[in-house]
Amino acid sequence: MKDFSNEIWAYALKNAIEYDSAEAGKILPKLFQHKLDKKDIRLVMPKISEIVKKVNSLSKDEREKEFEKYKKYAKEREEHEKGLPELENVGKNMVFRLAPYPSGALHIGNAKTYLLNALYF
Repeated sequence: MKDFSNEIWAYALKNAIEYDSAEAGKILPKLFQHKLDKKDIRLVMPKISEIVKKVNSLSKDEREKEFEKYKKYAKEREEHEKGLPELENVGKNMVFRLAPYPSGALHIGNAKTYLLNALYF
């Protein structure tokens, strides 16, 4: 198993700086970005608890100084563009059609079709 000490320190310090104290439960999910295997959780949790305890005993200034050493191990959250992709081969005059439904009256299942049409229009 890979040694995750640096990553644990990085996320524990970051968590403590942002929320005034670190929590082990907030650090574990972040380690999966660094290829932590589920079967190794029981091996990593004692290390996380130990480091969280040490981080919580540090002052705010000490945490910030330590974080500068470890911040390269903390992955930043990737921002993905939200929205629908552009439609190919579409001119200025788009025509949308909502077919009649054999089931009769409109229901919640029809919402997806109407929302897609509204978002693209």
